[in-house]
Amino acid sequence: MKKTTFFVGIILSVLCALCALPACSKQVNYSDYISESRSDVFLYRDDATEIKIQCSKKEQPFCADGYKGEMCDLVEIYVTLAKNPQVLEVQVENLGGEMNYQAVTRQYYLSLSAAAFNKSGVEVTLTADEKTETYTALSVKDDNVMSCEKAVECVAEYASELFEGLTSNGLFDGEIFVRLLYDEGCYYYVGVCNKEKLVTAFLIDGERGKVIAKKEIQG
Repeated sequence: MKKTTFFVGIILSVLCALCALPACSKQVNYSDYISESRSDVFLYRDDATEIKIQCSKKEQPFCADGYKGEMCDLVEIYVTLAKNPQVLEVQVENLGGEMNYQAVTRQYYLSLSAAAFNKSGVEVTLTADEKTETYTALSVKDDNVMSCEKAVECVAEYASELFEGLTSNGLFDGEIFVRLLYDEGCYYYVGVCNKEKLVTAFLIDGERGKVIAKKEIQG
């Protein structure tokens, strides 16, 4: 009887330990640690005008310090013209205002607190010194381009040692930046930032998720 009680006790202990394992080895959802997520880019180009609109969610204020802050919606508009007017105003989906000229990049810029446009194209109206023209900027994404979250999953699988090294007790000790890029095709920049402000950056193919380049950047 005592032997039976002894073995039952052992079995119960083992079962309790096994039940506790999932809680200890709980898989981390790395998307919860994204502090910048550029999910879409809209473009228009002709010989005299270039319009680029970037839609993101981003911590405010933004700081690459390994900590995720409060996220805000952000739409950034960039306009390059063959001839620069004194005043340039932009209107996109009932949002807009006067743009600021950036001498270094030779383009106009305006940022707005607004959610991403859930459509394949947006109408952009530019008013340059009281002359108004309307353009259609198209999304660079199609159904074959993965999401920001999927891009992070691809990098986490490729750089498993890096991610596991920053993971402890079901928590990720850092923040992640993921930005959709376009250069005759869609790519993602994925940056993993630790508390020492060291960013391990990856460039991946936006459709296949293949890592093209890797670089470390000290902030």
